[in-house]
Amino acid sequence: MRDFIVRLKTSEHLILETKGFDELAEVKANAAERWVAAVNADGHFGTWRYVIARKIPDVAAALDASGVSTQPGKA
Repeated sequence: MRDFIVRLKTSEHLILETKGFDELAEVKANAAERWVAAVNADGHFGTWRYVIARKIPDVAAALDASGVSTQPGKA
């Protein structure tokens, strides 16, 4: 599965990682969370968030939890 950077209407950026089984998933997630914290602390690159979806149906839930509407016609 692929990873995505989603630019939200709020000007925030969301790193959406889609991942099936991966022995290093926890290590990679920790690295992404550290990166997001460092970029946000710097403050010059906007606000970033990181979410992970382990199954295709989890993508909509991850986006919904981040404030992104997955319903057609919704902002």
